Amino acid sequence: MSKIKLAHNIKKEIKKLNNAIDLKIIKGLPYRAEARRHKFLISQFYTFEESTRRSLFQRTINIFASFVL
Repeated sequence: MSKIKLAHNIKKEIKKLNNAIDLKIIKGLPYRAEARRHKFLISQFYTFEESTRRSLFQRTINIFASFVL
């Protein structure tokens, strides 16, 4: 699975969980399991985004260094 598809799938799952949590809050039902899943997906998404940014930043530095040296 490509990085773009992975990020898209994680976002879609987070949106589904948000809707499910909202409905349970409105109905007054417990939503602990959904909240745990949501927290896990959010952490995975931010970890994924951070690693993508870091690798892009690292590539930029490497290109810049090759021109300077």
